[in-house]
Amino acid sequence: MEALRDAVTDQFPPDGEEGLFAAMARKASPYSALAYAPGPDAVLQLPGWFGDFLLDAEQVRARLPAAEDALALTGTQRREAVERIRTWMTDLGDDPAHDADELLDGPLHVLRHAARTGQGAACHVR
Repeated sequence: MEALRDAVTDQFPPDGEEGLFAAMARKASPYSALAYAPGPDAVLQLPGWFGDFLLDAEQVRARLPAAEDALALTGTQRREAVERIRTWMTDLGDDPAHDADELLDGPLHVLRHAARTGQGAACHVR
């Protein structure tokens, strides 16, 4: 499985290029914080299994609406989700300065970019 993840990662665009998002932390799992933030019903709408997915362009277009429902939060829902991310990253990790807004927005940015450009998308959690 690690070899497949490495092969997929080798295909990612260079750092800073549009369509790429990476979240890292020393002790806490950013994906776990993201999954905790909107709640279980919302996270079940995200593609893949515990943050791992490999989608072709058609699958990206098909899964994007559900991902937007799960993560395109506004108002009170967004404030509560951002606070849950901060709490997770602080209490279960040691990263109180982790950018919770970026963690919430990053996956949608990647999926929207892939849909707009007719590309597939990949994600994996280590």
